Amino acid sequence: MHVLFLGKGNDCRTLLAEAIFNHLAPPGYTARRASCDHAGTPDPAALRLLAKQGIQPALKTAESPLDSPSENDVLITVCSVGAEQTCPCCRPNALRAHWGVHKPARHEGFSNRSDHELLDLYHILRARIERLLVLVQAGIETDRPRLQRELARIGRYLP
Repeated sequence: MHVLFLGKGNDCRTLLAEAIFNHLAPPGYTARRASCDHAGTPDPAALRLLAKQGIQPALKTAESPLDSPSENDVLITVCSVGAEQTCPCCRPNALRAHWGVHKPARHEGFSNRSDHELLDLYHILRARIERLLVLVQAGIETDRPRLQRELARIGRYLP
């Protein structure tokens, strides 16, 4: 299974989701991230948080939507708004889910994001990814309709 986390820019949500998934996933399961708009440099505060959690992220920028996804990808959007819009890079047969999470605000006068907001985001994404991996390891990926339902359910889960 390959998961593509899609968001805006190279923000912390897709960076965290990709890194957490790749850290927890068994061999043969991978995640990537893509940007709906421009891809900037990885968020420094998110990189520090991942390092504190013992997770080494890929230090590349997010992919362009034109480079992704493949028909076999599971596409998970993590933006907090715009879930009702059709993703411009989503192929018709791609499995899709929306796991909207808030975008931590940059505090006035500071370029770094709040550590506690990022930690909340980390815990939400990790809990959702852990639930997905339990289902995948049980073989749910072969039942696409059930996987679609479970992806939607997981997207509403808050720890």
